[in-house]
Amino acid sequence: MKLLWLQVVRGLAANLVVLQHLWEFEQRYGGTRLPIFVRYADLGVDVFFVLSGFVMAAIAGRDVGPLQFLWRRATRIYPTYWLATLLMLGAFFAVPGLVHEPIDKLSWWRSFLLVPAVPNQPIVSVGWTLVHEVYFYLVFAILLALRIPIVTGVIGWSATVIVASLLIPAELLDASPILAVATSPLTFEFMMGLIVGVLCLKWRPPNGRTLGVIGGAALALSIVLHFHFFAHDDAIFADWQMRRVAMFGPPIALILYAVISYERETRRPAPALLVALGDWSYSTYLFHFMVLSALGRAVQAVFLPAHVVWATTALLVFGFVVVNLAGAAMFLLFERPTLRSLNRLRPPTFAQPAAGSQPVVTDAAKT
Repeated sequence: MKLLWLQVVRGLAANLVVLQHLWEFEQRYGGTRLPIFVRYADLGVDVFFVLSGFVMAAIAGRDVGPLQFLWRRATRIYPTYWLATLLMLGAFFAVPGLVHEPIDKLSWWRSFLLVPAVPNQPIVSVGWTLVHEVYFYLVFAILLALRIPIVTGVIGWSATVIVASLLIPAELLDASPILAVATSPLTFEFMMGLIVGVLCLKWRPPNGRTLGVIGGAALALSIVLHFHFFAHDDAIFADWQMRRVAMFGPPIALILYAVISYERETRRPAPALLVALGDWSYSTYLFHFMVLSALGRAVQAVFLPAHVVWATTALLVFGFVVVNLAGAAMFLLFERPTLRSLNRLRPPTFAQPAAGSQPVVTDAAKT
């Protein structure tokens, strides 16, 4: 069973990230400034991390070995990401002024393979989240290969991250991008998703909607309190991984569990358009920065400096529409057909999935 409401969540997460980046482009091209409160829309990234953990727990319940798992993950993320990277490089060489990031100073091979590097972001800047995803996949593949139950693996993994963070000198962590990713607090959001998956697989505790209400209230409260106490700080969003994990991770995990419970209990279908936004979300996420850059320049040329309000309105309204249409086009023309072709090729399985797992879905929100 494909969890359509999780696709809705995925589409919402992608568009929250779009909103956060619209804040940046509005400052650059719109002539005014949206409230800094909009930057909390970056929690869409945290939704992706928690959701990714749930999907991995669902995959562990199938007859999938570590090599098959890694192959399916690689075919899922790399081809479309490589296309986005090549387009970015093409724009950089054709018209260098169109690209905001100093691409010539980045490690290209690390960027293509999503290997941690300094500076942290790849050629496609939003690919920094995929660097963390690749790390999640590699560790999870080890759990599959060793047949370690998910809960045991999460406990051991958590202890390893905490001990390493405490014992490894800070200057060494700062100097090693691999160690920085391996000990990142963001890893705990992935683990939260794994725990949600285990709960859905085995125990299925009741009161899903109640937990969702609690999660939503906790998320809203933490954002309001953080904004109230730290909004005066210009560096409010700088180096705040630990804070964002504490603010966003547990509430999102509760909300995610509530969504899964709701899907099991209701026969109400998810709106087709919202499901489609979820289908397009990966392409939307990868290409939205390029689309917003082009749109921002067009808005600047047409409306500024005489019509500041219209510039902001046009950027916001057309930003969401154009970005999602571009995501739809990339999904239909490249991502989906490429993924279907590559999934016909399957490596042999040399190990069984984690012990004690049971299947929950056959296609967990477009894994």
